[in-house]
Amino acid sequence: MGSLLLLFLLIPSANSNATDEQPITSRSVPGALHGFPSMSDVSGRVIADGELTQERSGSMLRVRIRWEFADGREVEERDEFQVDRTLAQRRFSWVEKRKGEELRRFEIDFQVGTALAITRDEKGETKREEEKLDLPAGRSFAGYGTALAISELSLGAGAEARITFAAFTPTPRTVALKVSRDRQERLTVAGRPIDTDRYTLHPEIPFPASVFVSAEDAHLWFTHTRPMALVRAEQNLIAKDDPRVVIDVTPRGPARPAGKSARLGPSGASR
Repeated sequence: MGSLLLLFLLIPSANSNATDEQPITSRSVPGALHGFPSMSDVSGRVIADGELTQERSGSMLRVRIRWEFADGREVEERDEFQVDRTLAQRRFSWVEKRKGEELRRFEIDFQVGTALAITRDEKGETKREEEKLDLPAGRSFAGYGTALAISELSLGAGAEARITFAAFTPTPRTVALKVSRDRQERLTVAGRPIDTDRYTLHPEIPFPASVFVSAEDAHLWFTHTRPMALVRAEQNLIAKDDPRVVIDVTPRGPARPAGKSARLGPSGASR
């Protein structure tokens, strides 16, 4: 899910098996979608208002997610996928701005295996890092693509699988991400109880690095009955030192006072 940006302090892992190396099969037919998710902090306070658009043209699926934060920041995520017999992410970008000034930028070109991170330190100095990554086609994902890929895995209760996850720490990295469907939970969404399955996303940090570093698991909740739909996500915002956030696909109330949010025109541009 939008700004489904599950990025941790990660180190590549060699753990995998043959079944986890095959491209993910497209079992559903993703199409047009327009949603308005909410982002909250761990205390439950809404901190950002979101808008998600998903459009399909032939075998290409394009996603755009915009977040308007209560503190004035604006974030835009863009994703591009090839969706035919298999699901493959082609591009990912995540740009954070305040009053038109760019604060952070993260980009991945999955087809050529390049990743870019542009950040600013406390002194306001810009740091640019480019990396060449090993991104197996149809098994490598980031951002919204992570949730989309997991929805296609069709894991049974207690089952697990692995995908390659592209992360920013803020240096671009890859990691083996173990995905497990661990339990059924009933969530209250807009005052209504919904039966969901919780999926845990665990970054596999190999020994001996695991002795010195750790990474929090992320969680995704999908509807228990098919077709699978994302209900909630809990994760770090974008990089390893970012705060923990909760994303709900259903609006939970405004993060910004009335009249303070940017108005979006038909093309999605602020006006």
